Amino acid sequence: MSVLVTLLLCLGLISAAPAQNLETLQAKPLVDQIRVKAKPVKSGNSFKVPMITWGGDVATIHADQQKLFKKNNLNAEIFVENNFAKQVEACLKGETPYLRGTMGMINAAAEVFQKNGVDLVVVYQMTWSNGGDAMVVRKNVRKPQRLKGKTVALQLYGPHMDYAFNILKTAGVPLSSVTFKWFSELTLPTFDTDGKIIDPVNAFLEDDSIDAAMAIIPDAMNLTSGGRGGTGSAGSVKGAKIMVSTKTASRVIADVYAVRADYFKNNRAEVERFVNTLLQAQESLQTLLQNKASQQARYQQLMSRSADLLMGAPQAVPDVEGLLADCEFVGFQGNVAFFTGKGTSRTLAKLTSEIQSAFKEVGLMKQSVKIEGAGWQYDKLSKGLKFVNAAPQPKKKFDTKKVAAKIESQISAEATEWAEDDTLFQVEINFAPNQSTFSEEQYASDFSKALEIAQTYGGSLIVVEGHSDPLGILRAREKGKTPVEVRQMEQKAKNLSLERSKSVRQAFLSFAAHNKMQVDESQFVSVGLGVVSPKFSPPRTKEEWAANRRVVFRIKQVEAELDEFVPLK
Repeated sequence: MSVLVTLLLCLGLISAAPAQNLETLQAKPLVDQIRVKAKPVKSGNSFKVPMITWGGDVATIHADQQKLFKKNNLNAEIFVENNFAKQVEACLKGETPYLRGTMGMINAAAEVFQKNGVDLVVVYQMTWSNGGDAMVVRKNVRKPQRLKGKTVALQLYGPHMDYAFNILKTAGVPLSSVTFKWFSELTLPTFDTDGKIIDPVNAFLEDDSIDAAMAIIPDAMNLTSGGRGGTGSAGSVKGAKIMVSTKTASRVIADVYAVRADYFKNNRAEVERFVNTLLQAQESLQTLLQNKASQQARYQQLMSRSADLLMGAPQAVPDVEGLLADCEFVGFQGNVAFFTGKGTSRTLAKLTSEIQSAFKEVGLMKQSVKIEGAGWQYDKLSKGLKFVNAAPQPKKKFDTKKVAAKIESQISAEATEWAEDDTLFQVEINFAPNQSTFSEEQYASDFSKALEIAQTYGGSLIVVEGHSDPLGILRAREKGKTPVEVRQMEQKAKNLSLERSKSVRQAFLSFAAHNKMQVDESQFVSVGLGVVSPKFSPPRTKEEWAANRRVVFRIKQVEAELDEFVPLK
């Protein structure tokens, strides 16, 4: 759809409305928007299953097409509803017991259900967004920290609310310091808007007071001229770049199914069969995708039906394939991890806590609402599944030797630019003179922060930089030491900083293992910078001298790299 809009703009067949025609919404809790009263779920042998336009929902379509619901004695009727408020109303009115959305959307709705005396129970995690969503920024915003005092455009009650808030909070930017412009649509709608701009993407195009916009990846690519940086041609913004997509922030947007608690209490066995069927469909779909060359007819049939249901056009198969490429199915073990915390901090409880905290801060919720998990007995839930014991292990993303060599080259060319470019966040650890060991007890707080970022931004590269204080070398120059002697001191400082970096990295990995958290060791690359990038040069106080002795966890967005930083296959 985004490609079509860009083409029409180029041909002059449609025109963008002027910036003054932006139609923004007031951010207020969903509970103040929806007046529908809760009614019992309609009784009968069948139930409706909502879907949204997302790659993960192809598995639900696959379950229906392969008659997996019927095989499990379920009479399910699938339908697409991208207007989340309408979904909430239908669920409240008892037209369906289920609610389909991201964890952010589910939390926004929870207060509405609580007001009606009905709780929500999250029963199934479908996917993580792994590349399908992005924050696009203008050229004056190079790092998340620079969003303080800026304006961000996004859809109200859509999938990007908690994503935007996570980026800002991780960067230490108070949400109160950011102006949010809220829109009713996620992207340019297919219906006539009467010249009004009602989505963040076109608002970003037309209103240069908007510094950042949350967008699905096709729109983000258009705004940034294919991700290379906006040229200013039709459909793009000059200098615009993708600051961070969910390819980097791969554990932020979780897509789930929730069910009304009253229905769950009375129909627990049915809901369990529903979740088991979705897990079976997910396994079957992934097998089909792996063997599509030999099962072309079956594959094309699924893609055409998915395109018809999700996109409104059977020929929109490439768009469906793009959605599939941007989602990460979590499977059975992923559900175990999400609901129990096995190997991860990115759990139902954690996401609920951070989402509700942010929503209350910006006025999207009035109070905290309890959202429970299903409490499944996973041995029963695994019935009929093939990959139950295939516990996921972190895949090596990077060739650490090549990455380290590339980093060394970039730092040698321009240390300051290296520190600025594509750095999202950083965690600093200071140490004493001549310190060579870094205990978990002493650095637990710093390690916990680094671990949380590493798990949330699972696609990032985390450079563990060792830094030395330059005071001794500065004094040596002042005393007239020869260039050879100074270079030897610089090399010694660099070697020492690398050893400290390696020690901190190993201590951190031991900390993660001790806490039973899975991390990809290749995501962490040690480098020694020696004295090339001190915080203070020269240090003039004892405090500045101590601040120069540090190890920095630098979290880098590497999606734009084309050679050494390309993840391993």
